[in-house]
Amino acid sequence: MLRSVLIAFWRSFTRHPLYGGLNLLGLSLGIAVFIALSLLVRFETGYESWSPERAKIYTVGTRYFFPGMTDEVRIGAMGGLTEELKASYPQLVTVRDWSNPVTVHKGSEVYAEQIELVDPEFLSFFGVPMREGDAASALNDPGSVVISEEKARKYFGTADAVGKTLTLSDAEGRKPYVVSAVMRDLPKNADLKLGLMRRITPQRTAMETSTWHHWGSVQLMAFLKFKEPAEARALQAQMDAFTDRQVGDSFGPGTKGSSLMKLVLVPLADMHLIDPKQKAAIVTLGLVGVVALGLALINYVNLATARAGLRAREVAVRKTLGARPSALRLQFLGEALLTLLVAFIVGLSLVELTLPLINAAGGLSLSLDYVKDGAWLAGLLGVVLLAGLVAALYPAFALSAFKPAQVLASSRTPAGGRLGMRLREGLVILQFAAVVMAFTLMLGFIKQIEHIQSADLGFKRDGLLLVNSIRDVNINAAQREGFQAAVRALPNVTAVTLANAIPGDQSNVNNSNIVLPGRRDKLTESPTVNWSVVGPGYFELIGIKLVAGRYFDPRFAEDQIWEENESEADAKRLTNVIVSRLTVQRLGLKSPQAAVGQTARFADHSVRIVGVVEDARFYHPSEPIPAKLYMFDAHVSYNPVGFVRYAGVSESVMRERLRKAWRQIAPDVPFEVTSAYENLDKYYKPERDRSNLFGVGAGVAALIGCIGLYGMAAFNTSRRAREIGLRKVLGASRGQVVRLLTLQFLRPVLIASVIAWPLAWLALGQWLSQFDDAIGISPLFFLIATAAALAIALGTVGGLALSSASTEPGKALRHQ
Repeated sequence: MLRSVLIAFWRSFTRHPLYGGLNLLGLSLGIAVFIALSLLVRFETGYESWSPERAKIYTVGTRYFFPGMTDEVRIGAMGGLTEELKASYPQLVTVRDWSNPVTVHKGSEVYAEQIELVDPEFLSFFGVPMREGDAASALNDPGSVVISEEKARKYFGTADAVGKTLTLSDAEGRKPYVVSAVMRDLPKNADLKLGLMRRITPQRTAMETSTWHHWGSVQLMAFLKFKEPAEARALQAQMDAFTDRQVGDSFGPGTKGSSLMKLVLVPLADMHLIDPKQKAAIVTLGLVGVVALGLALINYVNLATARAGLRAREVAVRKTLGARPSALRLQFLGEALLTLLVAFIVGLSLVELTLPLINAAGGLSLSLDYVKDGAWLAGLLGVVLLAGLVAALYPAFALSAFKPAQVLASSRTPAGGRLGMRLREGLVILQFAAVVMAFTLMLGFIKQIEHIQSADLGFKRDGLLLVNSIRDVNINAAQREGFQAAVRALPNVTAVTLANAIPGDQSNVNNSNIVLPGRRDKLTESPTVNWSVVGPGYFELIGIKLVAGRYFDPRFAEDQIWEENESEADAKRLTNVIVSRLTVQRLGLKSPQAAVGQTARFADHSVRIVGVVEDARFYHPSEPIPAKLYMFDAHVSYNPVGFVRYAGVSESVMRERLRKAWRQIAPDVPFEVTSAYENLDKYYKPERDRSNLFGVGAGVAALIGCIGLYGMAAFNTSRRAREIGLRKVLGASRGQVVRLLTLQFLRPVLIASVIAWPLAWLALGQWLSQFDDAIGISPLFFLIATAAALAIALGTVGGLALSSASTEPGKALRHQ
């Protein structure tokens, strides 16, 4: 049986290479897209899978219900949360991960790094893979540091770094630390960045007295480990009561803590895709892979049923000689199985060849390891074979159902009759409906991404550099002032200031409520505003327009923000603030002009609104613009960034000038500078990359549709060769014949477009709903997508139609 299947499989390709090749190509392309996007989904859902304890670990997230804030879960907790949890639940196993900036000193060179301040049990808690050292004791000594293989090679030239000294500068000062262990480099799909680690010390936490146990703040990541999921569910059920007990009356008399914030236990496996929009994007790309495989299988069914007539006489002769229908079905299913195996190998080869291009298009770092990924690839092969065999059932039964007498008595090879023709047309409609829908969505994606990248964000992005080094803990006030003076003296610099209201940077986000006189001062009702501290000339530099009132002016003493440790008398003084247009709306005031001069209670201080500015979009385009309040500091010291506006020179030249100025002021602190475009691009790039991947999938889907359509057109045109010859003998022109053949295949595409339009409209509308500033759905998207599908179909069958119409009638009729 196997021998006959192999022979039949070989003959089906060698005797009819066009149909066999088209079938194999369509299947291979669909399988390649399925494998590539399955690899993406596996990568994105496999974050932190390096940890053998992944299934047992949960991280703490917070859902806020303050007025004006979205209630999505945010990963993070206040610094002292685990301490309070363990006081109430001593059996809990917890660790913390607190990311801090640090400077690494290597001779005269300095490097900006991120260090994780963690509990001593962190390494064994996660089961971090170690190269050298003991995970259980490596973090016991506060004077020790644990580094990754990559950092060991960077700073010591070898991965064997245990016992060597690394000099670090952070909030605790400049100190030498002994490398106690080297851990293995984590894979790319890891949110935990464990390049440098040391123990959390009481000296460091003592610096956070105002925020360490401040409910509502977020400082670090807290992790809990449970033996069984039921234990996590039991603790989650008690979280509201725990929050209410610990918060007490901190949020106001009679206000329960759980009414404003809820602690949520998030499985470590779900942490990376906690954002529902990001998760939906990955699911969508996974569905694109499934659709591509489905289109390829539709293609297979289409071509298999269309070419069934080519094997009708073979079936008839074999039945006459005694072959049973069941044996024929097994043979045809065996041929399908071999075709699928070959297509899977070809598809896998295509993925290997194009993986660098896929990574470049999608901003990814996907790779295939046949040793580690063997079981996963075997699972994919099983899915492909199962789906393919299900799709092959109809062709197998259709072929084995031919009646010998009818086939052998006819001079015309059967093609499945009217039912077969309708089935093939229906499958083509389904294919091109998917193609038109994909093209429509792709156009919508491209236009939306172009819009969010070019839209007016309320400030000027071009010619703006952000000097992040200013906020280094080792920079003092004199150095900040000295750097500003040095930069102002540089050619082509038009303005310089300091502020912590930073485009594209959410590392320092603060929210408080604001209350007008006579309004109820309650957290559940008072508007919440996002507040920042800005320096002289900030609004003029960044380009945020004034709507009413005035900007800050250092000449007005009341413009200056209050001191952190002010006297009781100073605390009662009126401080001037500027608010955004949205804040005016949230306060219920009639107009920006009506807001100027209004007094309010904010952060336990009395403030007066002296100006209203336009709203500015500093963060992700899918996030609503927050209501904003700005305070003024003539010498900003609260986590500031340097803002430099320049003109008339290239960005690279200005960066180099700033670097030289910095080296003169603070040679022991690494220089870090980014542009406003770079900062914001981290929000736009994921959308752009996923649209690129979707575009690749749509293009392959269109190509698969073309392959199927070409195969059908070739088969049907060959069957109508004599008809075309007769029409030409009777006077039909070549143009009439071409029109007859092409219209036959353009009709399914038009029907497919009508089916695809409402589906594409619903899907595109759902995707656009995630953006705060979304484009409208234009009818042009549907018309262009349909025109593209028609052009593809016309290009596919037009050449065949023209070739058939150009054939001399005598060649088609000479055997009649």
